[in-house]
This record gives sequence, C-alpha cells and structure tokens, in this order.
Amino acid sequence: MNTLRAAAAAAAERLEAMAAEAGLGITRSQIWRGLGAVALLSAGFANMQAGVIGGLVGAVVGVAVALMALRANRHRRGRVIEAQLPGFLEAIARGLRTGSHIGPATVEAASRTPPPLHHEVAPLAAELGRGLRSADVFDRWARRCPVSGAGLAAAAMAFAATAGGARARAIDGVAATLRDRAALEAEVRSLTTQARASAMMIAALPLGFMAMSASVGDHSAGFLFTTRLGLAILACGLALDLAGGLWMRRIVNSRR
Repeated sequence: MNTLRAAAAAAAERLEAMAAEAGLGITRSQIWRGLGAVALLSAGFANMQAGVIGGLVGAVVGVAVALMALRANRHRRGRVIEAQLPGFLEAIARGLRTGSHIGPATVEAASRTPPPLHHEVAPLAAELGRGLRSADVFDRWARRCPVSGAGLAAAAMAFAATAGGARARAIDGVAATLRDRAALEAEVRSLTTQARASAMMIAALPLGFMAMSASVGDHSAGFLFTTRLGLAILACGLALDLAGGLWMRRIVNSRR
C-alpha cells in the first residue's frame, strides 16, 4: 500500500511539473479531473462501439494521447520566459540610465514584468531588496531559472553591479543577443513544424482509421476487441504504431 501511494504521489508530481512546464497554470486536482474526463469520454465512445474491453482500451488510448499532447508542449513555458528575458534586461538598463543602482533597477523591472517570467524574477527582486550581495543573488538566480539565457543575463547584471562605465549599454547588448537567439530558435521550430506535423499525422492514421471503422458499424471492431486473436493483433498494432511514432520523433528532433 505504501509503495502504491508513493508511486501515485510521484506520478502526481510529475504530471504537475509537466503542466507547469507547458505553462498551463493548473492545480494537481484539475489535472486529475481533466484526465478522468478524457478517460470517461474515450471509454464511453469505445464502449458503444466495441463493448467493455473496447471501453477499457479506449480509456487507455485517450489518456495516452492527452499525456502525449501535454509532453509535446513541455517547453512552452521556457520559450515564453526566454522571449520575455530581453525585455526584462532592457527595463533594467533604462533604470540604470536614470541614475538608479542595479538593485533598485532590477526590483523595479521585476515589478513590471508579466508572468511567467515574473514568478522567476520575483525571488531575485526580494533578495536584492533585503540588501544581499548582488553577485551572489544573480548567481543563485541563474542556477534555479529554467532557461539557458539566464546564465548570460545573470553575468551581465553581476558585471553591471560591480563595474562602472557603460553598464546600461552592456546589458542592452546582452538583451539584443538573447533576442537574436530566441528569433533563431523560433525560425528553426517553424522550419521543422511541417515534419513534426507529418510524423504525428502518420502515427495517428491507424487510430483514426480504427475509430472510423468502428463508428460505421464494421465487424472488425468486434473482432479486435472481443476475441483473443483480435486483442493480440490490436496490442501488436498499437506497439508498432508507438514504436514508429517514437522513431519518427527522434528523426525529426535530430534535425533541430
């Protein structure tokens, strides 16, 4: 019993982390309710077409598709934060040009930054507001911020906190670099969108054909879901479809 509870808690934490990475902003209970609704709808449709066993298979397939969609969007929050980071740095640079020190300028910029980046920079602003050493604060922030550009941004802010001269210009230069990097990554994603969509469509075609055949009253659904041979064929088909989908996903990602 304790092992099952631990496994359920670990699965819940993983689902919550995936939802947060996707930028959904929903609670753990909402995640479970959503998956339950997907399972019930899928099971109800499959049960009308292929009986109880078909309902069970439909529930599993529906939840699997929902989890795949959630996982496919797991980097969405990070991309939004990457896109907001240059604006945050430019706001700090504007504060420095008006004569503010790096701490007050960062606190002011954090207060004006929208989510989800606001949730990442709010602890940074709180630590600076308590008068902690700027270089240490920026270093800790870079380690806990979930985007690759945080290290470069933290280095620029730490330099501005300790050096004189054109501090605002240096931060603006880093902001321009991060903006160009984000634009390049967006272009790469757009160029690979067609390949990813084609891979998903090819993987979904067998499931769609099976659902269409069941909806028109074809006897193949009864054979697949009510006989041992049919269930064996269904399991092999789903396994091969999953393997093909993962293979195509790996090929597409290797080109990025």
